[in-house]
Amino acid sequence: MSASDKANANRSAASPLPPKIAALLRESGWIAMLLLALYLALILITFNKADPGWSHSVRLGEAGRGVLNAGGRIGAWLADVLLYLFGLSAWWLVLLLMAAVAWGYRRLDGSTLLDRRPLAIALLGFVLLLLCSSSIEALRLHTLKASLPLAPGGMIGRILSDWFLQLNGFTGSTLVLLTLWGIGASLFTGVSWLRAAELTGTALEWAWEG
Repeated sequence: MSASDKANANRSAASPLPPKIAALLRESGWIAMLLLALYLALILITFNKADPGWSHSVRLGEAGRGVLNAGGRIGAWLADVLLYLFGLSAWWLVLLLMAAVAWGYRRLDGSTLLDRRPLAIALLGFVLLLLCSSSIEALRLHTLKASLPLAPGGMIGRILSDWFLQLNGFTGSTLVLLTLWGIGASLFTGVSWLRAAELTGTALEWAWEG
């Protein structure tokens, strides 16, 4: 086999799909991710405790009543699960999907990815952000009047906040959780808090001089 034949074989092995088909698949995946993000936001914002869900059962058909969630029975069930586990912090999942949409769009239009953090690091940061957000919500916002299947922070937030309270007390737990939340947000978004503080200080100086 000649060198050119070997090169063609290597390219075929590396790219099993024609470029046009691969591009169409990437575009289809991007559109699906965008629709999933919109769907998740829709079912969370239209959550109603009167709908049947994972945490409770409701008899439908009485007095002409149907499912009120815009996502139907599946949407009502899924929203109930997410809000039961994480409380209002479940909205961070919408942010995760929107970040994936933005990343996918940069790939589609050929833009250079400025942030080259490993995916595992970003996902680890998101998990830390989500867990700390739920814990802070359960610890500090437990009296929040919101339509939720359990309570602010959900089951995960309640368990973690109780554990932190036993170890650090109320004020100490708040400080530790806020610190961990900041670390998670930095790992997830790639934003440097020191750089953000410098930019904020510069903006305040300009505003004062102005």
